[in-house]
Amino acid sequence: MKKLNILFLGLLLCAVTFKFSYSQTDDNKVILCDNYDSLYGMIVKGIPASKYKSAEIEGYTLVEKSLITVYPKVSEGYLVEIQILKISQAENFGSYEKNAVLGFFASGCKGFKKNYSKFNKTSCRFYADSPEEAIDAAKNGITFTIDSKYVLEGTLVDTYKKICYSGEPDPMPVKKPAVYLYPTEQMNVSVKVNVNGKLTYTDPEYGTGWNVNASPTGLINNKYDYLFYEADLNKVELPNEGWIVEYAKLKEWFEEYLPKLGLNTKETEQFKEYWLVKLRKAKYYDIRILDNKFLSENMDLVIEPKPETLLRLNFFFKPISTMTELKAPVIKEFTRKGFTVVEWGGIDGGEIKMYP
Repeated sequence: MKKLNILFLGLLLCAVTFKFSYSQTDDNKVILCDNYDSLYGMIVKGIPASKYKSAEIEGYTLVEKSLITVYPKVSEGYLVEIQILKISQAENFGSYEKNAVLGFFASGCKGFKKNYSKFNKTSCRFYADSPEEAIDAAKNGITFTIDSKYVLEGTLVDTYKKICYSGEPDPMPVKKPAVYLYPTEQMNVSVKVNVNGKLTYTDPEYGTGWNVNASPTGLINNKYDYLFYEADLNKVELPNEGWIVEYAKLKEWFEEYLPKLGLNTKETEQFKEYWLVKLRKAKYYDIRILDNKFLSENMDLVIEPKPETLLRLNFFFKPISTMTELKAPVIKEFTRKGFTVVEWGGIDGGEIKMYP
């Protein structure tokens, strides 16, 4: 009886509305709440709930009216759906909330001032890990934290790309190619990376190239496990073959396939340590490996002395919301022989570049 009383009091704070759910439930009851505490109280009980929001867009004399709806999904997290209802010139500026949904988008978009009305009636969605993160998105809008952790999908994202991206193709960032050196004896090694684009980060410092001392154990300059660089490529060409993997099973997939593709235990663990944190939450990932022809033309490694064996595994990770068919490539056995060089890296195809 006590639990029923608490639920009854919660319902008194909210009005009932009906809305089509992105989760494809035809008739989902959604509780319309008048404050964030009520919204939080509903979703932690597993009840879909929403709240209207009117907020200033910082840096502009604009007010954004939006509707945030959260659908608790026990197995998948909390589906947060954000609808931009209308953006208009402000009246009584200062009487609205401070954190608009589009605040982070608008701050990095040169074309926003002239084209803000094109965001009207757009929407986006993502799956939050916890009710706290879902409420944070409702209160503070799409922040850097939300954008860096989750894959955002919807017409709001499409509109942002059309308005805020420049007319020229955007460079594609390659994340953390790690180059391991395994000579047969202690030796000095020269390594250069010739990219069709530009290097954006290196460790150790690159200068005009790396000139390092490597041991058979793989230790470089008595300090590094690998040489690390990042680059912006001018283009990316993807093979037709790959794998479709559930987000929840990425760890198991890495553990099964990375050794089959040629990585040893240390390389596999360091790959997982980096990418399992970097890849945003999504339903599935389309995973492909950039072929050697593309790598030699766009990310060429020039190594002296020349290695006898070279393995380069640079992945393209694309988040997708529905299962699709994709032919898996044939995996060729990799045998380490003589001076061996191994590289792993990847491209996060789910990134939204916030600052064009």
